[in-house]
Amino acid sequence: MPNDAPRESLAEKRLLKALSEGDPNALGQIYEIYGERIFRFTYRFLGNRTDAEDATAETFLRVLRRSAELRADGAFKTWLFRIARNLCIDKLRQHKLLELPPDTPLEGSEERTTLRVTVHAALNQLPQEYQDPLVLCDLEDLSAQEAANILEISVPALKSRLYRGRKALRDKLGSLMEGT
Repeated sequence: MPNDAPRESLAEKRLLKALSEGDPNALGQIYEIYGERIFRFTYRFLGNRTDAEDATAETFLRVLRRSAELRADGAFKTWLFRIARNLCIDKLRQHKLLELPPDTPLEGSEERTTLRVTVHAALNQLPQEYQDPLVLCDLEDLSAQEAANILEISVPALKSRLYRGRKALRDKLGSLMEGT
């Protein structure tokens, strides 16, 4: 994967330049690259398909609105995830989601679905400062540096939260699994 990074970076830079120059196809191509990842991130954050779709769409609308300001300096992915995160936080402030989504994926076995719901419930019980690093690093496979940039914290602070979050998640899962 490290060998693909320069090629992806060059393609991203070309797309960002094209978008900033008003190319209507560039946003669609950027969406092709990041759309699914942003949706997964917002879905995990919000736990609701409809809200995640709205947040994903709004994320890319904001990119389009601010396309003249774009710089192809390698920080686009960080900026994109930060927009999505901020939109999710705003949406949660508007209405607190207190239950698991009714549209939990039904693919796979019943045990797998139960495990997903259990992990989702345990993750949602963690403080937000632990949820964010876990979702970004463990579920979205972002690097520690990228996640730290998105969260606007230092890499050591991110790693500390990640360590504490993983421990807290293991503890929560243990108690949830014992209760079933």
